[in-house]
Amino acid sequence: MAKLDVFHRYLHIVNFLLKKPASLDEINDYLSIKSEQDGLNYIVSNRTFLRDKEAIFSLFKLDIQYNNKENQYYISEDDSPEDVHQRLLEAFSTFNALQFTQDIPNKVQFEKRRPQGLEFFRTILQAISQQRELAFDYKKFYEDKPQRRNAQPLLLKEYKHRWYLLALDTVEQDIRTFGLDRMDNLLISTKKYKKDKQLLPETYFQHAFGIMKPNNEALEETILSFNAVSGNYVKTMPFHHSQKILIDTEEELRISLKVHLTQDFILELLSHGAYVKILQPAALVDRVKQALQDALRQYK
Repeated sequence: MAKLDVFHRYLHIVNFLLKKPASLDEINDYLSIKSEQDGLNYIVSNRTFLRDKEAIFSLFKLDIQYNNKENQYYISEDDSPEDVHQRLLEAFSTFNALQFTQDIPNKVQFEKRRPQGLEFFRTILQAISQQRELAFDYKKFYEDKPQRRNAQPLLLKEYKHRWYLLALDTVEQDIRTFGLDRMDNLLISTKKYKKDKQLLPETYFQHAFGIMKPNNEALEETILSFNAVSGNYVKTMPFHHSQKILIDTEEELRISLKVHLTQDFILELLSHGAYVKILQPAALVDRVKQALQDALRQYK
């Protein structure tokens, strides 16, 4: 069986076990159905399945475990893949679905906007892993000419179809966020740096909605109210990992968040228009009111 076909089998096994525990016979029954659909043979022996388990863990960091009492394999909720492996799983699953569709252009419509700057992604990851400094030209949206920057890369973060680099600007001696789509002439330096043990990149954006993080702003609890229909969207696509449901009825979904009141958070609230009401804090109510009044003046 070709390597690509093996990947297809991995995906079928993962998708099946993510839904429910199953014995090897039940897994093979499912693979038999998929074999008929795809025109391939996915049926596995016990030995092959054990090899597949190891490969699936290596690829997706999903640990397929075995329950002796029930004679079933399963993937526990605690073994949910990290973001990067979830993306890999989604990418393979999408490719797997498209692989058996003959007339793709007439059946699938992709988002036209593509993330920019991804040609630098691998170099930046290498620099972060090896703790080596970067040099690059950087052009802000409101500046005419790019400036040469030197930085110690710390973290790559995605937000709204764009990728950003969190780094220490070695000239300004300050933590900055750089959009990869505004970088050019990126070079990885031989100069190495030591990580600041007081700075934890993985928690830097813990209370940020997007990529803006104020330095000295107090963190306040935000309470938002949605009607039931809009609330269903908010439940399936949470604003933030701190989101908690306070009220969930046929009339209202009320949630609480702990995020900084940055401009990108306010823009997100404005995008929900009349379908969201801010209950607290008062400072956020005032800022959104002002933004709506400013927008209304555009049409007078």
